[in-house]
Amino acid sequence: MTSTPVFALLAVDLILFLFAIFHFEKSARRRDMVLLSTLFFCSGMPALVYQIVWERALFAIYGVNAESVAVVVSAFMLGFGLGALAGGWFSSRFPRQGIVLFGVAELGTAFFGLGSLAIFRWAAEYTAGASLPYTIVFSFLLLIIPTMLMGATLPLLVEHLVRSSGRVGHSVATLYFVNTFGSAAACGLCASFVLRDFGQSGSVTLAACINTLAGATACLYGRNTEARFAEDSAISLRTANAKPGIPLKMAMMFAGLSGFFALGLEIAWFRVFSLASADRAPAFALLLSTYLAGVATGSYITGKLTERKSSAAVVYVIGLAMLLSGAISAYLPPLVAVLMSRSIPFLASAPAFFLTAALMGSVLPLICQAAVSADDRAGRGVSLIYVSNIIGSALGSLAIGFVLMNQFGLRQVSLQIGMGAVISGGVVLLFTQGHFRVPPAWALATILAAVVAVPVASRAYSNLFERLIFGAQRLAKKPFAHVMENRNGIIAVTQDGAVFGTGVYDGYFNIDPTADVNGIVRTYALSAFQAAPKRMFVLGLSSGSWAQILANHPQLESMDIVEINPGYLQLIPQYPVVRSLLQNPKVHIHIDDARRWLVAHPEAHYDAIVANDSFYWRDHSSGLLSVEYLKLMREHLNRGGVYYYNTTWSDDAVATGLHVFPYGLRVMNFLAVSDSPIVVNKELWMTVLREYKIDGVLVFAPANSKANRILRAYTALADSVKETWIPLGMESSDSLNARLGRRLIFTDDNMGWEWRNDSVDISWQ
Repeated sequence: MTSTPVFALLAVDLILFLFAIFHFEKSARRRDMVLLSTLFFCSGMPALVYQIVWERALFAIYGVNAESVAVVVSAFMLGFGLGALAGGWFSSRFPRQGIVLFGVAELGTAFFGLGSLAIFRWAAEYTAGASLPYTIVFSFLLLIIPTMLMGATLPLLVEHLVRSSGRVGHSVATLYFVNTFGSAAACGLCASFVLRDFGQSGSVTLAACINTLAGATACLYGRNTEARFAEDSAISLRTANAKPGIPLKMAMMFAGLSGFFALGLEIAWFRVFSLASADRAPAFALLLSTYLAGVATGSYITGKLTERKSSAAVVYVIGLAMLLSGAISAYLPPLVAVLMSRSIPFLASAPAFFLTAALMGSVLPLICQAAVSADDRAGRGVSLIYVSNIIGSALGSLAIGFVLMNQFGLRQVSLQIGMGAVISGGVVLLFTQGHFRVPPAWALATILAAVVAVPVASRAYSNLFERLIFGAQRLAKKPFAHVMENRNGIIAVTQDGAVFGTGVYDGYFNIDPTADVNGIVRTYALSAFQAAPKRMFVLGLSSGSWAQILANHPQLESMDIVEINPGYLQLIPQYPVVRSLLQNPKVHIHIDDARRWLVAHPEAHYDAIVANDSFYWRDHSSGLLSVEYLKLMREHLNRGGVYYYNTTWSDDAVATGLHVFPYGLRVMNFLAVSDSPIVVNKELWMTVLREYKIDGVLVFAPANSKANRILRAYTALADSVKETWIPLGMESSDSLNARLGRRLIFTDDNMGWEWRNDSVDISWQ
């Protein structure tokens, strides 16, 4: 995954940043502008580091399902909104102490950041098994203090800068630009090395150090400049044009709409990037970096271009920005698909996403310019518009990510968001003076063109998922047999029964050992070392093939299956080989995050826990391979029980399993671990296999010559544990420990290989 296009866009922002701070027209204030811009740039960097790390930490507590994602993101947004209101109140009460208050907020954020992961670990123990309403309240309480502190910083500095420059639009645009650029740079650095080299705890510590440096500098600087700014501010405010162009309530409505559509676009784009990147963790950080870099550029450039314009002209620019961003956004998912189909890296599309984000990002500072007077209450006015934008963003996250994505597909949602932005931009153009008026002919023509452009884009979505997942491969030209879209992701099934979850191979609809296209031998191999698993837990359903085999184990009495995406339950009935799984009285299926479910059910214990995990490099995959997770598995095993899971050929994942459990057995790329010795019993295994029936039919019928050949192959597999290392064989823990040596031990903190490698193999796992 090449990140060059993203860093090229960040370089554009860097040039603008240098221009912004050194081209400040009042030379007497240039030194102050350089320092304030640098401080707010530094403030933006840790904010995004915290967001990425804290979200991951909270997902480890509450799961990575759609409900948890919506709760955590909304908690962040709500905290930012309340912080903006608080910052606006403080800026109006203490107008000359904005820099000092900003410094205090930064120091408070740093203090919380240093202890945040320990606080979250305590929360995990305290809220184990909590209901969704309780989770919502507790997430809010966990995040309210730091997010309020971060949300308060913009109104505080706006008030100070307005008193210096006498212009609201210029002040908001400049501060919004440098802060957002700091966040964009942080995302780029997180994707390239910060999370890889520092892990979660190190990244949070680094962020806290930046907060501390910015906060201490702001406090010292603010105390020394309060008196000097008092006289000049009064002059600036007396000479400034304080007349707003549109009513504040209307400005708040427009800001809310722009936030709603901006978050909606981000959600849709993330789904596209996830598919194109094969669900890699850096994809989100690089998308966010591109998005924020665009927002930063748009806010600054439009602010500079309109700083001397009338309020009516500014409102026209707002409407046009929303119109164009909506119309262009509808074509972005097909653009990525076209690039993929031509073997062009998907991040080559970054400039187009950057441009669309720039158009949408220009709206907030322009609204502030058109609606807020440059007086002692400027910070308060900006805070109300800012919090409206945040509320709109939170509603966009919930309504689009939680509701629309569950009811409509990516095509429909993308077109709906695009049309919504176009209509909103048209409404703005109709109210350029705060009341209805017919816009000029060119504006009407632009509205009409944008309204037509969005539905026309629908044609470009043909074979979208095929191209995003397979790129230039021949498979991209064959339509999927089934595509299931919901808020948890996208499940696609090829014509020959191969399953792809979020763009990555997830198995086949196959249980036949004589036609083994999906390594089903590894499922039947459980009986070689655990012949009587009466109670079993299966992590993940996918095609249901593994669960179907295990559910028909001759000794099984009860099985719990936890699957995060309910879409699989709609696919399984369409395939006869697994259909009966859903009617099996021994089977109990739970739709939840597996880690969350096990934490919530400490009383559940099993003879065997089986997890056909996905690739070790996928986003959030280390949460199912880490030391912490393996210890959770140990707590749920009966005496002599085994945890049997897919390491997807990662020696580091194998080493982590043997780091936690004293005994292990490798079966091809699977690893069985236990607190008791694991012994391969070939004779007992053959006995169990000959009893195996699925849907009343013997799997290894004596009269079936192919089945008998497979049993002989299985016998050789069992004997391989006595030989030297064979990749497609069995291997004892003694041999593994001697062969592997020192390896990376996966933890929740270092996140395994999620952020570590750019070249991955997405073939058979």
